[in-house]
Amino acid sequence: GRTAGIGVRDDEFDFMPHLVEVEAPNVQAEITAAIDELRTRTGATSFVTVGFCFGGSNSFLAATNGELGLAGAVGFYGGLDPAGFGMKIPSPVDLAPETKAPVLGLFGGGDPSIPQDRIDEFAQGLRSSGVDHEIHVYPDAPHSFFDRSYDEWQDACADAWNRVLDFIERVASPVTA
Repeated sequence: GRTAGIGVRDDEFDFMPHLVEVEAPNVQAEITAAIDELRTRTGATSFVTVGFCFGGSNSFLAATNGELGLAGAVGFYGGLDPAGFGMKIPSPVDLAPETKAPVLGLFGGGDPSIPQDRIDEFAQGLRSSGVDHEIHVYPDAPHSFFDRSYDEWQDACADAWNRVLDFIERVASPVTA
């Protein structure tokens, strides 16, 4: 929205030139502002970030920010090598040992942009951080299986969504308003 404006974007929209302009500190500041606003408006005290692809990477990164006080972070096929795509955000793999909040990572085993060895490195970093974490890989599922190819991956999507709900129930206290 900052670089392309707001409005409907069809399948032909070239999003990548806009993604590479996003900087991690700005995303984290926006997450902080959203949480502060929710605290003020609702009185909620427990927050879990959920993101897909680029948002998944940023959700993982938010879990390293102890000042946010997140109850947890969920990433659906969050990119583990953003710099390889020209993005200005660090690799969640590199920062995984600094993770402060529980993490749920959901990946497609057929996603060439997130190879299993990087997922394994991410999991190892999370283990070294000592946080509760769960990594699940859906064999043969592609990148964006949960949104762009939902019809073809309904079983994986249903399982993933149940994992998200179970994770949130486990890590977050009920929202109070």
